[in-house]
Amino acid sequence: MSVSSLPPGWGEPSTPYGAPPPGNGAAPLWVYAGFWWRVWAFLIDAVILGVIETVLGFFIGPDISLQWKELPIPDGSGRSMDVVDVASYLQPQHVSVLVPYVHTGVWHGPSLCLALVPAVYFILFQSSHLGATPGKMACRLRLVTYDGGRVGFWRATLRFVIKAFISFPFFYIGVLMVAFTRRKQGLHDLIARTMVVRRANGQAVPFQPHD
Repeated sequence: MSVSSLPPGWGEPSTPYGAPPPGNGAAPLWVYAGFWWRVWAFLIDAVILGVIETVLGFFIGPDISLQWKELPIPDGSGRSMDVVDVASYLQPQHVSVLVPYVHTGVWHGPSLCLALVPAVYFILFQSSHLGATPGKMACRLRLVTYDGGRVGFWRATLRFVIKAFISFPFFYIGVLMVAFTRRKQGLHDLIARTMVVRRANGQAVPFQPHD
């Protein structure tokens, strides 16, 4: 892949990520992935994660059962009644009420496992040789470093943590930055020094790369 086919700002990488070996045809054209391409990729990943967590929740979720709570008879005796008593003792002035409620087991362990699913999903996919989650791959997107290289495990982890705890919670400002920054980077990309690029059809236009 020649420098002229890289997005502005990449400098002069020695071996850009995803570049084909010499003699295997023309190099692909990579451009910065725009805001809406990244939204579509995220929505695809969200659907996949929803299915995964639903299936896991079915197997590791706590038991849920419907139980009944008996209220005392309003005659001052404090005595409670079961269903048989109600059937045999029911009088207009003595009514016992059975209130249903949902009983669940302990949620701490399953909740922690389900909370870790998105982290494992994004970090492992984006730090792998694929460089992208299934959603990004469907949209022909790839996460790379500034020199076009593969994003390592710890860099992908840092990016996910910033995205999950800063970019999204604070009014999505860190995510909306993608629409306004020169390299289409969110706050998590700027801190982790990563970029999301898209494989596009067409011919590269020569330009002078920036630092």
